[in-house]
Amino acid sequence: MRTFILLTAVPGAGKSTWAARYAKEHDHVYIVNSDEVRKEVAGSYRNFSMQDKVWATFRERIHDFAKKDKNAIVIADGVNDTNQIRLFYRQETPEFERHVMVYIIKPLDVLQRQNKERDLEKQVPPEVVESFYKRIEEPSSEVKHAYDECFVIS
Repeated sequence: MRTFILLTAVPGAGKSTWAARYAKEHDHVYIVNSDEVRKEVAGSYRNFSMQDKVWATFRERIHDFAKKDKNAIVIADGVNDTNQIRLFYRQETPEFERHVMVYIIKPLDVLQRQNKERDLEKQVPPEVVESFYKRIEEPSSEVKHAYDECFVIS
């Protein structure tokens, strides 16, 4: 059974760490990480000049992994901070039999500390972390009902 896992959290919350741990414990896991796609497409984690191509590639990889493995567990590792985005990915991925959303919540001071502990090239400016923290949306009831399972990790 194909499973799609959408990660949603502020930068620095531990999405990539969660995905890596999950991948170690399960078979057939494919992680599509928006930062890694950005580095591949634009040459740097911090180059946001090619976002259309980054997100097109991100979505294409999700579908490609589903096509190549009937037991694929694809983790979409990105901020995914609005309910509109969360619903988009649910509707965009009908080839998956199961849809899971993982929402990671951390206090701002923890986010800022964890962000500083990242490799320098992956660090996000503190004001950007704070901006995402202030605007990230709680999953709506519509989103919660759209996904087969929703987990909150704090």
